Amino acid sequence: MIEKLKNKIRSQANEQKLSFWFVRHGESEGNALDDACPIMHDTPLTKLGIKQAKEIGEYLKKNSIRITHIYSAPKSRAHQTAKIIASSLGLPVIIKNGLNERNWGIWCNLRWQEASDRLEKLPIEDRYTFIPEGGESWEQMEKRLFATLEEIADESVGGENILIVTHRGCLRAIMPKLAKAGIEKHKEFSVVTGSLSKFSFEKDEFDFVGLIPKDE
Repeated sequence: MIEKLKNKIRSQANEQKLSFWFVRHGESEGNALDDACPIMHDTPLTKLGIKQAKEIGEYLKKNSIRITHIYSAPKSRAHQTAKIIASSLGLPVIIKNGLNERNWGIWCNLRWQEASDRLEKLPIEDRYTFIPEGGESWEQMEKRLFATLEEIADESVGGENILIVTHRGCLRAIMPKLAKAGIEKHKEFSVVTGSLSKFSFEKDEFDFVGLIPKDE
């Protein structure tokens, strides 16, 4: 899966300059509710979330990072984050349904702690393949996400810095694979809202993970 993505980029002779910049959307009204929020929701950004998105745009401009493409998950908190960043960079936003958060099926109205408590009872291998009724497993989400990253690589041939706005769970699936870490390490990649993480294909590693840009 990860090697297929990297081989695709190598075949396009783009490896020497391509980087993926992963953004976890800014704080949403659901995030502000913490565990009182259902596991699946579609809420807009808070004032802090808007500020976080603006800071990312300013950070990229200030550091002369030439973003060539911006992709976003479809949920409003991700799309709103992407649009704020895109407006400061003068770029369009391309929506990718494949970047959406995990489908939790009949678990969608559970609180995060409730879902976590249920999953913690399972061995890590079983949690990886467990499918809530009507939803998808972590493994299925992971495959969907990497298939979408391959699409992005195809569509952005010649691009240099690709910005991808998505959700915490999605990043906890993508980032350990890119970092060559095991699935048991996924919690170590649980970045906060409004964070920016850069993966360089030339170096085949993250330059940094979980940076919170501040416009000094």
